[in-house]
Amino acid sequence: MSTDINKFFIGNIAPNRTVFYRGAHAISYVEFSSDVARFANIFAGIDGDTVILFVPDDIYLFCVYFMALMQAGRDVVLPAMLNMQNAQTLRDTTNTIVTNQKLNLDGFDIVDTTQNRGNDWNFCDMDNRRIYFFTSGSTGTPKKICKTFHNLAAEVRQHCKMQSAIFDTRPVMVASIAPYHMYGLLWRFLIPLGAGIAIDTNLIFTPEELQAAQNKFEHILFATTPSFLDSITKYQNQYVFKNNCIGIFSSGSLLDAKTSNAAFEKFGVSPFEVFGSTETGGVAYRQQKNGVLWTVFDDVNVSLGDDNCIVADSEFCCVRPYPMSDVIEMQNARQFILHGRADRVVKIAEERISLPEYEEKLNVHKFVERAVVTTLSQNSRIVIGCVLVLNDAGRDFIISNGRRNLIQNIKDYLAAYFPNVALPRKIRIVNVIPMNTQGKILKAEVAEILRSKVAEPVAKNIIKTDKSWAADLVFLDDAEYFKGHFDGYPILPGVIQLHFVMRFIRLFFGTDARAYDISKLKFSNLILPNTTVHFELNKCGDNEFSFSYENGDIKYSAGKIVIKE
Repeated sequence: MSTDINKFFIGNIAPNRTVFYRGAHAISYVEFSSDVARFANIFAGIDGDTVILFVPDDIYLFCVYFMALMQAGRDVVLPAMLNMQNAQTLRDTTNTIVTNQKLNLDGFDIVDTTQNRGNDWNFCDMDNRRIYFFTSGSTGTPKKICKTFHNLAAEVRQHCKMQSAIFDTRPVMVASIAPYHMYGLLWRFLIPLGAGIAIDTNLIFTPEELQAAQNKFEHILFATTPSFLDSITKYQNQYVFKNNCIGIFSSGSLLDAKTSNAAFEKFGVSPFEVFGSTETGGVAYRQQKNGVLWTVFDDVNVSLGDDNCIVADSEFCCVRPYPMSDVIEMQNARQFILHGRADRVVKIAEERISLPEYEEKLNVHKFVERAVVTTLSQNSRIVIGCVLVLNDAGRDFIISNGRRNLIQNIKDYLAAYFPNVALPRKIRIVNVIPMNTQGKILKAEVAEILRSKVAEPVAKNIIKTDKSWAADLVFLDDAEYFKGHFDGYPILPGVIQLHFVMRFIRLFFGTDARAYDISKLKFSNLILPNTTVHFELNKCGDNEFSFSYENGDIKYSAGKIVIKE
């Protein structure tokens, strides 16, 4: 089935139907089509068949540029970010960039989008146009994956058919995802476009922005990630959401059962999870209110390959059939249990250990909210390392009984399920599992946590808003930074206080402070081990933060951080 922009909608779309909300401005289908035509005329004059598309801050303009490039017969490269370092890796593909940013990249040509070549355009077939995505895969090294517009359109048609009852109610699609990866391009743009429902171009970064979207529209659909849902449900007593979210879509990584259940309680709908990959597109789905089984999409066929890994076959695949690296157990012809990636079954002293099973056991421990398990090398041996987020009971236990007793409790629990050689050699307690915007765990940061000896303080009574993060912190007396500072009278070093200010800025505001200035810095009192300290971090501007450590009338330290670009 060929696809052009006029036939892409499901059903008849009136020219005046709103298809985008760009701030306060409602954009109709005829306006969108006119913008696509205008830029298609410009892009038709590009030398070469392939261009890099980079519009990080304007979803509407991204959508117009993307569709115009398809219409102009150009293949599109979609990098999630663009700087001198990663631009050089794209040079073998193309040196032409379409962007709204002021970029200065040696050896690259920036297309002039200010030309006026009219908006008369014969909309044409786009099936054979190529889109290049980049995904880290299992190695962490960016991998270029080519899909055709036909692959994407086939998947759009499937979801439009499957979700037709919801789409027919004419909700507005809001999202916390960007369109630079497979899931984002589909659910942020192509699926709502194909269904003829309006797209809100504001990107949702915080729970407060989601509340604002609910207040703005009668009904919404929400396309998001497990990490965003985690952030909402973790502080769910802080937020009250209207009962007008009629669908939540999640992909990128598996949604924890606790988070799925909490989202159901919060919004009244069970998140619709999509399992798949960039190479295969969507393969299966589930809503955990109905159980843990995954159901294969109607337009997809699956079979078992080597080591019981799934093999997917559909029009969505870049190669048919496509062998994946995920181990499954078929329950019937169309449903399966997902056991995790094959490369997450490891040998520890000749014992085969499933890391997903390890995480499952930890995630139901009475003290654990979330666990990540990995392997690391220690004295030329492969050993297990665990990074844990504690629940309220776990935080109470570690404060009352110490880190050593908590770790021993965890090991005693695991000994009932795994051999002694597979018990964890390193356990680190953190307040947040490091993830990217797609909800995928950042392996390098997990490895760094396991290597570090700087133990995070235990955080309780957390209050998070879009401009602040506050908590009661307890710096346990067995932390390495108390040793030797000073003998017989340990105190919390000022450099450690600043270390956690910078870490919390990164964790809770997504700002990586590689260079910064500190002003109004004042250390007023000593922080002793096991003292409860109230910490507040406030975002004063785009790159400005203030912080304070205090306890009632006692002021320990305070200051202001200005992060350099």
